[in-house]
Amino acid sequence: HQFTTHENNMIARRLSGLQKDVLALYRCILREAVRKDRKALTFTPPSSSDSNVKTHVRIGNLLSISSSAAYARDQFRKEALAVRRSDFKTIEYKIRKGKKQLQLLRMPGVNLVGGVSNT
Repeated sequence: HQFTTHENNMIARRLSGLQKDVLALYRCILREAVRKDRKALTFTPPSSSDSNVKTHVRIGNLLSISSSAAYARDQFRKEALAVRRSDFKTIEYKIRKGKKQLQLLRMPGVNLVGGVSNT
């Protein structure tokens, strides 16, 4: 059967292997972006005698934090909208590209998604 039932008796189509791969990549990218956001949130700027500098750095971090996971989500959706569901070669290519980007994002020196870090 191509349909399965969920606990609330809704009928949903089974996902293909390619769909599962796309969703798994999407979840991994979002998890990593949120992890980077949390890391940026706990960032403490170097001590400075000027309190205005400290406040400015904290506000800048907060602005980039709110956009990091959102940027990853928006980019993923933008890429998804640009591809037809039946274009398997392009989807497979984008999955490979996304996995490479995820590996880069997991590197310790990368602090933000879609932005330039000043740290």
